[in-house]
Amino acid sequence: MKLPLFSKLPQTYPLAQAPETLGVVRAIVHGFFLLAILTTSFDAIGRLPAAILRPTGVMRWVSWEVYDAILTPGGMMALKCALVLTLMCSTIGYCTRVTTKMSLLLVVFYQGILRSLGHYNHDEMVALYFLLILAFVPCGDGFSIDSLARGARYAASRVYGYPILLMQLVMGFAYFSAGLLKLAKSGFSYFGPDVLPILAIQHSLDNLHDTEFRMAFWLPTIRSIMPVIVISTVAWEILFPAAVAFRKLRWWWLGVGAFFHITTMLTMNIIFWTQFAMYAVFVDWAAVGRWLATTRLFGKFAAWVRSIRQISERFPADVVAGTNLPRETLLWDGSCGFCADMVQRLHRFGPRSFKAMPFQSVASELPPPVMQLTDKQMHWVNADGRIVGGSTALVEVLAASGRSILAALLDSPPLRPFTWLGYRLAARHRNRTDGACALPPAGHANGKNGNGNANGNGSGNGKPGNARHAPAKILTRFEG
Repeated sequence: MKLPLFSKLPQTYPLAQAPETLGVVRAIVHGFFLLAILTTSFDAIGRLPAAILRPTGVMRWVSWEVYDAILTPGGMMALKCALVLTLMCSTIGYCTRVTTKMSLLLVVFYQGILRSLGHYNHDEMVALYFLLILAFVPCGDGFSIDSLARGARYAASRVYGYPILLMQLVMGFAYFSAGLLKLAKSGFSYFGPDVLPILAIQHSLDNLHDTEFRMAFWLPTIRSIMPVIVISTVAWEILFPAAVAFRKLRWWWLGVGAFFHITTMLTMNIIFWTQFAMYAVFVDWAAVGRWLATTRLFGKFAAWVRSIRQISERFPADVVAGTNLPRETLLWDGSCGFCADMVQRLHRFGPRSFKAMPFQSVASELPPPVMQLTDKQMHWVNADGRIVGGSTALVEVLAASGRSILAALLDSPPLRPFTWLGYRLAARHRNRTDGACALPPAGHANGKNGNGNANGNGSGNGKPGNARHAPAKILTRFEG
């Protein structure tokens, strides 16, 4: 279905975006608020009397009992701790669906307290709208802790492109409305030669700013060209939406924006760092990531992340075990001493027994996508023949052995990323442990022994063979 409003946009704007691009934008927006919270003294705010509050907007719905409890040194410190915790989780993409919404609510409440105390700074407003958008879109599908545990990467999609487009439009409207408001309040008199110098000097003489630049006192010397500068600035603000629609103009427009914010700081001592940081929504972060992966500094780390993410723990619905393979069975590498030891520990840990056998004894019954990963993870055969691997197989084994509560905890959203990461690290470095096995070359695994069979009693004494696997294929489809 085509949307008439956007029917011509794909020619100038790529609606399909990678999930990593939206994920990086989430990290920058939430991370900037996190940095601001960490560098702000909440204790000083908590020492102000609640009687001076003048709640505005939705803050009027909050009872005064809440304000009396919050506007204390202890109450503000508790609010700061809650903000730091939620913003840290949403920045790294942990439990993203929950933490982005909690961060939104807490930041709005905190900003409401500041504005109820008379503070007003429209620098954060664009970023607040970005928080609102990010709270209700799948911004955790890329560049997040949550996305690591899924194994497969999501393809570029309009699902990730539309939120980015919406944030760009919000940014464009912020500048557009700022330019119109100047004309609506002052008319053409705003373009007078003395308006900007007077405004800049007034801001430079007060004590409400963190910087003390004196460039404003130089502006009267160029009084004759002030109208041209002001007209150009207002025109740039009104036409800022062009940076959204036309990519060829975008970097020129954003470059002028960077110059605008720097000169505003130098002439008026007003710093719009938050709004300037929101320019990140115009960057193709997926392309930046691909470039960084080619550099020496980040290349090895990117290769390590890819190597563990490419191991799929879930397979398409049509990948099922052969009819001769016992159901509800754990398959492990019979040539691996560490694996044999872990199977023995699992047997002793659970109150109920479960079936386990080396995969070498049933290799002919395993589908090719599973066989290609048998040297990288254990697998569990469900009752319907579907196969899962790695940490997902571990959860199934624990449930089958009578540890269903522990299995549910390890598979819960808060712990799932750590369950996955812990298994991946253990599987990758199992050759460094006591009783370890020598890992086979990439794309290979041990097959049947020379007699065409292997010990299937779960004791780990099956003799390794030399059957080769096909080269490992990258599985990107994720089920479930």
